[in-house]
Amino acid sequence: MEDTMSLSTYWLLPPRWSSCPKEEISSILNQAFGSTGDTQDQTTADNTEQDSTSPEGGVIALAVGPIDADYDFTPTLLVLASPIPASTTPAQALADSARSMSDQVPGFRMLEDCEWPARPESSHLRTGIYIQGSVPITACQWAWIHSDGGNDFLLTATATMTTPAFGDLNDDVLAIIMSLEVRNA
Repeated sequence: MEDTMSLSTYWLLPPRWSSCPKEEISSILNQAFGSTGDTQDQTTADNTEQDSTSPEGGVIALAVGPIDADYDFTPTLLVLASPIPASTTPAQALADSARSMSDQVPGFRMLEDCEWPARPESSHLRTGIYIQGSVPITACQWAWIHSDGGNDFLLTATATMTTPAFGDLNDDVLAIIMSLEVRNA
């Protein structure tokens, strides 16, 4: 069986959020992460040419929220797909992804990692905080396993926003996550 995937997303976005066209995601991620010198999200920034049809996986959707003018920071919700090697169980992939989140983001402090009782089904929710430069960031990540019939993929939907804006944006992010569907294309 061919080890490729083709996934599409569907979500309902609140009025102050917008979905980035697939062809613009690469340049948006390069602007956001390409010149920061920070190591967080470098995997994404270094692999911006990958997409949902790549055997290595990649970004399948990106939404941006209202800019936090106090910090000149744009909140995002990024959906990534990563193939799970045959030698790795889905449970191990979920556990490894939580560790990876802590390892890839300098100063990241995991606040919780728990089962999520709603959509996406069988997902885990991780929340944490870190400082990017002088900007306090709160991150919420939902992680779950998706099968395309022959292969398993780890899907993550990661929302980042300034910590002061979290209270204002949390309901928006939850509404997006509750509407999110990832389908085999």
